[in-house]
Amino acid sequence: MTSLDRRTFLLASGALALAACGSDSESPASSDELFDLAPRFPRELQVPGRQRLVYSIVKDQALQPDGPETLTGRILSNADNSTVVESITATRRRVTDALSYWDFHPEIDTPGIYTLYVEGAIADGTAFGIYDPTTIAVPTPGSVLPPFDTPTTDDALGVDPICTRIEGGPCPFHSITLTEALALGKPVVYLLGTPAHCQFGTCAPGLEFLITAADRLGDQIVVVHAEVYTDDTATVASPAMDAYSLAFEPVMFLADANGTVMTRLDGAWDQSELDEELAKLLA
Repeated sequence: MTSLDRRTFLLASGALALAACGSDSESPASSDELFDLAPRFPRELQVPGRQRLVYSIVKDQALQPDGPETLTGRILSNADNSTVVESITATRRRVTDALSYWDFHPEIDTPGIYTLYVEGAIADGTAFGIYDPTTIAVPTPGSVLPPFDTPTTDDALGVDPICTRIEGGPCPFHSITLTEALALGKPVVYLLGTPAHCQFGTCAPGLEFLITAADRLGDQIVVVHAEVYTDDTATVASPAMDAYSLAFEPVMFLADANGTVMTRLDGAWDQSELDEELAKLLA
């Protein structure tokens, strides 16, 4: 996939935008019952392998707090309109009472542009790309998580506050730097998110889910949290964001004891999905 191909795709698809993207359906549902899909992940940062395609449901240009227990779809290659995945399902997950999402996990190994069509959704489909990981600056599954000296309670490194946890803050994940965490020889979970300033309202619950999981797992994992902005004006990206070339939040990297990224959770997750991914990390 060339840089021009990617640029063309991004201009056409609006990566990470929560504007509605429709999906194909042969459902007999009336137009009033059809829905749109809003991607909650950066569609220009997927690489070959197991995908994590996360969507919320939109009706009348508004995100819906609820929806079907499961969604069923199929995936076609835009290159030749061939079927890549015949049938795939996603189960509803709930971040808050006001926010649900559905996560599809197809295995796609060839770079290219693809379209997901979901039963019950409108007929246009929602596009996403799979790219050569060597062309992506953000760490991806299979790459080594780069060390970085994140702000700590002892040395904020010019970031104030170092944690915008809304209630009960700061969170307990600022005692050591990411560099120090990666040197401990344990699985590392690295969260970049700003609970107080999150654009889509998923950083705060995402952090609380991580606190719950870390309390349960104890010293089996090492957790580090870094803020997205340098201060409460929420106008200047923090050095931690710049170090990983990140332009979205929240994002969570789950790395094994060797520092290899096993999973990257983008945009939204709930307690159940996080616990599932942590169990895989520790297996």
